[in-house]
Amino acid sequence: MYLVVVKNGPDNSAERIKISAAKVGDKVVLVQDGVFWGLNELATKAEVFALKDDIEARGYSANDVTVPLITYEDFIDIVEECEKSIG
Repeated sequence: MYLVVVKNGPDNSAERIKISAAKVGDKVVLVQDGVFWGLNELATKAEVFALKDDIEARGYSANDVTVPLITYEDFIDIVEECEKSIG
């Protein structure tokens, strides 16, 4: 299982490739400007999460995003459970 960390917004083609390449069992975590991906449905088979603090720092809430929000503690748990990461 891979962890895919997305930190750049939807205008970044490398991030688009990372998200679309994620497979069932992988986890995608949206951080920093990467949380803007969570405003719309994502074309991926992986589980996708966004950091709550980063969503709120950009003026959005859980009602505005299509993915579950997680805390930094949740993010650490995901890092620990994934075998490899792509960032």
